[in-house]
Amino acid sequence: MKKKMSNLPFKKFKRQLNERRYSGPERGDEYKKLSPTMKGAIDDIYTTLDNTPDPLVNKIEGIIETAAKKHGVKSNDIENYFDNELIK
Repeated sequence: MKKKMSNLPFKKFKRQLNERRYSGPERGDEYKKLSPTMKGAIDDIYTTLDNTPDPLVNKIEGIIETAAKKHGVKSNDIENYFDNELIK
């Protein structure tokens, strides 16, 4: 059974995707704390988002899962990164 993403900050991130395109992570404190592997996954997500036609909201979960598998990280860890970036 696939886990449904329902935490509020991640929903806020998905909503913001419709409002504007991201050029990449802010490279703030949360980004700097990431391992090189996680940074690669996050960078891949932003690259994919920039190259994906609208609407992005329906595709974000698949983009995160693809990046997680490619970089050998958990999709939940990526979601937590976005949560932490949005909470600050």
